[in-house]
Order: sequence, then C-alpha cells, then structure tokens
Amino acid sequence: MSTKLEMVLGMLEHAYRTMKDNVLSVTLEEALFVPQGGYRSIMGTLKHAAGWSHVYRSYAFDAEPKHWMENNWPHGLRDTIIKSEEYWQDLIKWFDDAHQRWVEDLTRAGEDVLDELRPVHWGDKSSLHEIVRRITQHHIYHAGELNQILSIYRGEAWEETEEVEENNISTAGHRIRPPWMDEQSE
Repeated sequence: MSTKLEMVLGMLEHAYRTMKDNVLSVTLEEALFVPQGGYRSIMGTLKHAAGWSHVYRSYAFDAEPKHWMENNWPHGLRDTIIKSEEYWQDLIKWFDDAHQRWVEDLTRAGEDVLDELRPVHWGDKSSLHEIVRRITQHHIYHAGELNQILSIYRGEAWEETEEVEENNISTAGHRIRPPWMDEQSE
C-alpha cells in the first residue's frame, strides 16, 4: 500500500510528465504559434505554468517566499517572450527545475507534514497536500491547452477515428495515430 507521500509524489510526477511529454517534440515555430483570437503561445503557456509552480513551491517551503515579481525568471522577468530556441529550452529547464525542487522539498519534509498548513501567495494557508493538488491540476490543465494549440497549428485531429459529434467538421485527412494504436487497429 502506498503512503500518502508516495501518492502525492506520484500525482506530482504524473502531472509533470504529462506537461513535459507535450513539450518535448514542440519546435520553436510551434512554441511561438498563437491561435487566431488568442493571446498566449505554447511558449507563453509553459512560462506561465513554470512560474506559478515556482511561486507555489516557494510559499510552501521557503523561509522568505518569492512571489511572481521576485521569481528567478530565465532571462529576467519580461512582459514578452524572447523568440529564440535558447529561450524555449531555458523555459523547459526552468519548468524541470520547479518539479525537481518540489520533489526534493516534499521528500525532505516527509509524510508527517502533508496535512500541515502552509502559506499561499494570496495571503491564506492551505495544507501542503492541497497545494500540491493545485499545482498538479494546473499542470494538467495547461498540458491540455498545449495539445489543443498544437492540434490547431498542425491541422490535426487529436487521434485516429475521432470523427464523432464533438467535431463540427470532418477530420478525414487530419488525423493522427495515437502511439498505442498499431497498423491493424481501427
């Protein structure tokens, strides 16, 4: 049977891996794409997710928490992204760093503190396991957002045989085969 700490760490790892797997194959051109009527690119979304992961972790564990403005932003806090491969890779590393720090701090803190109230950036307190739940939901939410932006950019449906009622146009010729589907599966 898993301990509560193992479950919290597993939940965090799953959320991190879901987001990370979505950015691994993203090109710079894809990372910069903003859908018509939108305002945030994949790069901007990853920057946002990583930034809040650092803020929540800092408030939960640091003696002197760092809010958004004090965060250790790659290339400094900026209103706009830098449209370069170096910046994209630095944002991915920054997201990785936030996850690694979460894992280290949770592991060091141990099982007994998961119900302990910790500060959050809006001036309230939440249990440590609730803070982790929030950040994992945040990662999963934005991983879905990244998938949607990529499907728009690539002109692809989300997966093979998806033409069902949620699509208002035919996906014929725009499908992608999910990794689990072999050539014989239909």
